[in-house]
Amino acid sequence: MSSGIPQRLAIIGCGAVVDHHILPALRRAGWQPSVLVDRSPERLALLAGKLGRHGRDVVRVADWREAADKFDAAIVAVPHVFHGPMGIELLKAGKHLFMEKPLAVTSEQCETMIREADARRLTLRVGLLRRYLLGARWLKALIESGTLGTIRSFSIREGFVFNWATSSDALLRRELAAGGVLMDTGAHTLDLLLWWLGEVASLSYRDDADQGVEADCLIECRMASGATGTIELSRTRDLRDTIQIQGSTGFVEVHLSKNIVLDGSPNALAFRHEGRAAADLPLQLFPELFDSELRDFARSVSGEASAGIPGSEGARSVALIERCYANREPLTLGWRAEAKAADKDEMPRLPAGSTALLTGAAGFIGGRLAERLVEQGVKVRCLVRSYGQATRLARLPVEIVNGKLGEAGPAAQAFDGVDYVFHCAYDHRSRKANLDGLEQLLAGAVKQKVKGFVYLSSFSVYEPFPDGKLTEETRDGDVSWPYARNKLDLEARTLKAAREEGVPASIIQPAVVYGPFSKPWADAPAQMLITGDVILPDAGEGICNAVYIEDLIDAMLLAAQRPEAVGERFIISGPEPVSWGKFFGAIAQAIQVPPPVYWPSARIRGENSGVVRDIKAVLANPKRLVQIIVRWPPARQALQAGYDALPPGLHKLVTKAYFGGGGGRRFGLRHLPDPRALALYESQAYASNDKAARLLGYRPRHGFAEGMAVTGAYLRWAYGDLCRAGEAARASAPAAPEPPTALAKAS
Repeated sequence: MSSGIPQRLAIIGCGAVVDHHILPALRRAGWQPSVLVDRSPERLALLAGKLGRHGRDVVRVADWREAADKFDAAIVAVPHVFHGPMGIELLKAGKHLFMEKPLAVTSEQCETMIREADARRLTLRVGLLRRYLLGARWLKALIESGTLGTIRSFSIREGFVFNWATSSDALLRRELAAGGVLMDTGAHTLDLLLWWLGEVASLSYRDDADQGVEADCLIECRMASGATGTIELSRTRDLRDTIQIQGSTGFVEVHLSKNIVLDGSPNALAFRHEGRAAADLPLQLFPELFDSELRDFARSVSGEASAGIPGSEGARSVALIERCYANREPLTLGWRAEAKAADKDEMPRLPAGSTALLTGAAGFIGGRLAERLVEQGVKVRCLVRSYGQATRLARLPVEIVNGKLGEAGPAAQAFDGVDYVFHCAYDHRSRKANLDGLEQLLAGAVKQKVKGFVYLSSFSVYEPFPDGKLTEETRDGDVSWPYARNKLDLEARTLKAAREEGVPASIIQPAVVYGPFSKPWADAPAQMLITGDVILPDAGEGICNAVYIEDLIDAMLLAAQRPEAVGERFIISGPEPVSWGKFFGAIAQAIQVPPPVYWPSARIRGENSGVVRDIKAVLANPKRLVQIIVRWPPARQALQAGYDALPPGLHKLVTKAYFGGGGGRRFGLRHLPDPRALALYESQAYASNDKAARLLGYRPRHGFAEGMAVTGAYLRWAYGDLCRAGEAARASAPAAPEPPTALAKAS
């Protein structure tokens, strides 16, 4: 650091972005904070520990005012709604300020901050780090050069399935975040739009929020220049993450967060900025962007007025976000339009005004159950173990309680006033957590005297399935499989509570549950079909006991209220089984990709031993192994410490290997079923609904064709970009050799 830069720096807010990005960038710059501010003593201790010897001397406080005389500049990374009030107060106290995006949540707050900074000759910078991308700067120069002629239209699509390890629920609560994906991701995306194409003259805005914070949104707008376009943002889908621009004399497509020009007219691709054409843009790593913006903040504090992104620029995207929310209309998702307009009298309901406690509500089944209960006027309380996985849930007017199965405290506190319990959560990592978690829920149910308790198990407890009719009287499956053993033990404990302890509990054993957002039976099959060949045994004639999500929810609501359900377990399937070939074929047809490929079972067994398969999976995507490991906080901290300590050359190599690599998608893979999946695909077991029909009055309302019509519409909405990328990859790949077997040829 140069001698003119104040060394007294405060970090206000010690959450995930500071831990993972800002603090490492400051360490690389040699600018150590003097003050750490956070309401959580645990987060303060964690960050202080990462400062090494300097951490022993750093001041740790819950409120920056307690240490106002100990710093001259501040980096603020607190929940969005505090940006404006806190920023104004810090500037009035004479502090230079770097504000994580957005600058504030209202234009009025932004303008006040800018006035205060100007009046006191203080630095006010905002963290819009994408402005440092060479690709973004290349595109701005391309547009300004007139190479594309008059800009006529543009399309922006940006999204990923949100799963960040957030340290609090601030992003999920409107009173803290002031919005969802538009306020968060949109602060970056709309800033680039305005920087590239100028002001927005008119717009329409739609999102999917239902009194919560939006997970998906769509903006249609006309720019002051006359260009028209759309901006689509998502926390639920992997979108192409690009801007496509069409001009009167050319076009271009540029990645929004990487230095990649994916396509363009010859004149666009030949354009050079600062000596670089589109193909010459270097790899620019994510950590480098944080380094650049914080280095510029330091330079601006030392008096270099042009360094960094000034508050006046950050205010532009805030004003546009404000306009969007002021013009909000509900987003009608295309796949929802395919859903059956069922007579509401046919749908089981809980009493309006009752309270339901859900575990696993961040997942597919629990999430749809939460939506149905909200639609019925039920008060919904959700116990979730990870805030980062609850972005779809946060759209709804539900109460979110953070807690893991088996933890003392959260489950007991969540029972206040509860009438019904739906236990949908399962922790694949810990048998003890599942058993302890069920004990806590049953104890709470006894104390609260709930009216209904439904435990969601699985028909997998009967695997390997015997051929023929599968009923609740079928013998237990292979208990050497931990999942089946755990589920059976949890079922036994639930039945004991029902029969001996007065808990009105029942067990639902769903078959193959498909529908929008089903990870195992909609998303995963689609992803496999898009990225390669899905191999099924023989002619794909094994029985798939598919049940549409709405029918399963019907059964759960019936079980929660029927006295006949207490102490019983129920297999739940659809109105008729289909073959696995038909199941995968329907998904392939919906997203317009090649259908599954059929091999003899013996060949699959010969080429797919477990060890070889696992090695292939890791080799195909080494990042996946790291992504799994870093879910454990101590491992994440150890990896971060080791990463920061690498020598410069090795540090750059590792960073390039992990953070670089273009789009990260591979095509032409071969998806072979593992032994357990192979047995499932070969099974001739037919799951019977007889008991559920007799005791619950269960009648599935959706046939396979009807359920798959909705699911297919969802998959086109969710995977349209990936399908198009797959088509491009397949078109450029050499023709695959003809399958050697007669069966494969016939398929």
